[in-house]
Amino acid sequence: MKNIKECERLWNIFSPHRTIYQEWDFRYTHYKYFNYPIKFIVGMDANQPIGILPLQYEPEEEFWEFFGGQEMEDNGIWVKSGYENRLEDFLKAVSEDVWLDYLAGDSEFIQSLSADDISYELDLIKFTGAADFVENHLSGHLRKHVRSAYKAVSGLGPEIIRGDWSDLEKMFDLSADVFGEESGFNDPYSREIYRDLLKLPYDWRIFSVRFGGVIRAVSLAVFYKDIYYFYTVGYDRGTVKDLNAFLNLQNIDEAKKLGAKKINFGYHDCGWKERWGLSRIVYHEYWHGLTPED
Repeated sequence: MKNIKECERLWNIFSPHRTIYQEWDFRYTHYKYFNYPIKFIVGMDANQPIGILPLQYEPEEEFWEFFGGQEMEDNGIWVKSGYENRLEDFLKAVSEDVWLDYLAGDSEFIQSLSADDISYELDLIKFTGAADFVENHLSGHLRKHVRSAYKAVSGLGPEIIRGDWSDLEKMFDLSADVFGEESGFNDPYSREIYRDLLKLPYDWRIFSVRFGGVIRAVSLAVFYKDIYYFYTVGYDRGTVKDLNAFLNLQNIDEAKKLGAKKINFGYHDCGWKERWGLSRIVYHEYWHGLTPED
C-alpha cells in the first residue's frame, strides 16, 4: 500500500494507540518534510486486512525503515488479535534491504530478534515527587551526590518560567551548542518539525531555567495518556554545574503534579539513567540484506 490516505486509514485501525509514537499525526509530522517513498505491507485473510508493517524508504542509506524515521520508538508489526503467529510473514514480504529498529512487543517472535537499544522510564506511582525518589530510590554515594547537586543549583536562585513558547528557539541553540555536530537540531528540517509538533492537539509543556535573568536551560515535554515524555532539553553545560541533575528532578516533580503515572526519559543511557536505576525497555531490531555495521 502506497497511497498516503489509505495508509493513514490502516494505521488508525491497527495502531495500538498506547503511546504518542503510535499516533499518526505525530509520525506524519516527522515524515512530511522528507516525503520519502512509503510502503505499508498489509496482511490479508479472506480478503480482509489483518495487520500492517508501515515502512518508508531512506534514500541516502538505501534501505526501508519504519514510517517516521530513526527518531521513533514503539515501532511494531501491528496485527489483529489472533494473528500474532503471522508476524514473521510480514518481514518475509520485504525482499529489499531493510533495517527495522526500536521494535516493541512481548511476542515470542519479537523477543527472539536481536536486542537493539534501551529506553528508560520511571514509575511515578511509587513516589510522591523528586525528593521522595532521591531518598528512597537512590542509594549511597549517588543519593548524597544528587541531593547535594540539587541543593547547590537551588542555592543559585534559579527562576523557572513555564509556558513561554518563545524559549523554544533558545532550546534549539542550547542543544546545538552543547552537542555540536551531534545535535539533532542541526539535521535538515528538525526545527521545523518541532515547531509543527507543538501545533498538534497534545499537552505540550515547556519551562526554562534562568539565573540572573539569563536562560541556561529549556526543557520540553509532552503529557499523553498518563505518560509524561521528557522529550528533549537544551542546557548550558559549562556555566552551572550539575544543571542536568536539577533538570531531571524538576521534570519528575512537573510530571507528578500533572498526575502522570510514568515518566519516559527516552532511549540511550546518556551517562546517568542506568546509575539512577530507571526501568529498562529493551527494543529489538531486524535487518535484511544488511549487516548491523552497515
